[in-house]
Amino acid sequence: MYPPEIQSSDDLDKQVRVTRGDVTQFDDVMRTMIAAKPARVLNLSYFLGSEHAPHVAMKLNILGMDNCFEAARLCGVQRVVYASAVAVSGLQKHYGERLVNEDEPRYGDNQYAMHKMFNEWQAQDDREKYGLSITGVRPANVTGPDKVRGSVDHVQCMTQPARGTPITLPYKDYMRLPIHVDDIAEVFVRVLRADGHVPLTSG
Repeated sequence: MYPPEIQSSDDLDKQVRVTRGDVTQFDDVMRTMIAAKPARVLNLSYFLGSEHAPHVAMKLNILGMDNCFEAARLCGVQRVVYASAVAVSGLQKHYGERLVNEDEPRYGDNQYAMHKMFNEWQAQDDREKYGLSITGVRPANVTGPDKVRGSVDHVQCMTQPARGTPITLPYKDYMRLPIHVDDIAEVFVRVLRADGHVPLTSG
């Protein structure tokens, strides 16, 4: 769904400028922010999964996110929205059978989850010290027929049976919370365009 001022993908092409840069390089991020003068920023730059070399993953997931927060602060950006993840909560066994909300302790125990937990702490630190409006969205298991990176077992549980191929999950008590890519995209846009501060949100 396009916002009112954009009626088609042709209109979108006229209003979007693509800039090549490296989010891990602060000068690149600042140069882009200064040139674009955005009121709101959405950062989805991240490695999916936990199999990446630690130094490489840290540069993108930690330094890249912090570069975005700091450039937004220096450029007076009205709001920053970024992708955290439901992975920060860790396994359900830490909570028993009850439902979990955003205020619960976090038990993430892999590279991906730990980096997301640090992003959430860094965002809170920026909010408290500088009054920035930074909101993390914790997507669940984003799904779509073309997803090939990160967790894909929940995608295959839908696509493979539709193709007549049986599929099994590795554990009988595996839990997945699928959300379609179009739906989580709308969540990000609504949080980005909302008025006033929006607290940490799960999608």
